[in-house]
Amino acid sequence: MNQPGFVVGVDGGGTKTIGELADHDGTPLATHTVGPTNPNVIGVEESARTLCNLIRYLCDQAACKPGHLRGVNLGLAGGGGEKIQREIRQKVAGCLHEDGAPEPPIQVVTDVQIALEGAFGGGPGIAVVAGTGSSIMYKTAQGAVELIGGWGRILGDEGSGYYIGLEALKAVTRDYDGIAQAEALRNALGARFGLDSRYRIVEAIYRQHFPIPSLAPLVFELAASSESISCGILTQAATLLANQVEAALLRMGNGPVGMVLTGGLVEHDTPYKKVFITEITNRFPQVRVQSPLFPPVRGAVMMAISQRGEKQGV
Repeated sequence: MNQPGFVVGVDGGGTKTIGELADHDGTPLATHTVGPTNPNVIGVEESARTLCNLIRYLCDQAACKPGHLRGVNLGLAGGGGEKIQREIRQKVAGCLHEDGAPEPPIQVVTDVQIALEGAFGGGPGIAVVAGTGSSIMYKTAQGAVELIGGWGRILGDEGSGYYIGLEALKAVTRDYDGIAQAEALRNALGARFGLDSRYRIVEAIYRQHFPIPSLAPLVFELAASSESISCGILTQAATLLANQVEAALLRMGNGPVGMVLTGGLVEHDTPYKKVFITEITNRFPQVRVQSPLFPPVRGAVMMAISQRGEKQGV
């Protein structure tokens, strides 16, 4: 190490954001959790303001100043676009510079990338993200990092909470039209959400911006009781998500590969997680589903240290 200093890693999501300040060896000195920082949800200005305040708070807790920071890595949901990355970087740097401190080097990446980095301790592997949206990110043995999926709800998000919720709604509309039966889903939709008529469904979706991913737990419940339509939705979702894993494997080459599951749909013991793991196990015996070595915020810290040319020791 040529000079002392600190780094900050941030795991920024659509509901909460976790920040960690560490020394040059990666030893955590301060952690803090705040609200959302997804710039696509709350806007770039609010995201940058929240991130800046978080970094200041971490510095206060560790009795250091922003000028002591030698690297900052911001892993943000919605942080994949070059324009957004540039704006966030500039605004956060400018905010910290207002304290009269030199601007620390700031890197903005996606939340998926820091999850991948933390999950495998900087090594190769595949990270599957299945929450409100979905995507696959993998890292090769040569260090190349690539994204598959992540196109958003209009162009993609196969196997996500949005996809599952939308397929449930489509099944209910077909039941209303007499095209196919989905009585259990239709009744559950009415009982749980009050969407018990064609009019109320249309109004909720097109006028009230109904949170479609919130239907995924309902599908899980019905699938757990072997309701056929819900089981079919989960099977199809798992197949589509596994297809993205296959695309990653084709690019990574032969040999055993570790894979971690992140996101609300697959982090916990849900019917969907079971279906997806079965799909992966049957199709890709070379894949080993494992628990992450470190959480995403640790991945951000590791990337911040790597950013300044230090070796990570966690």
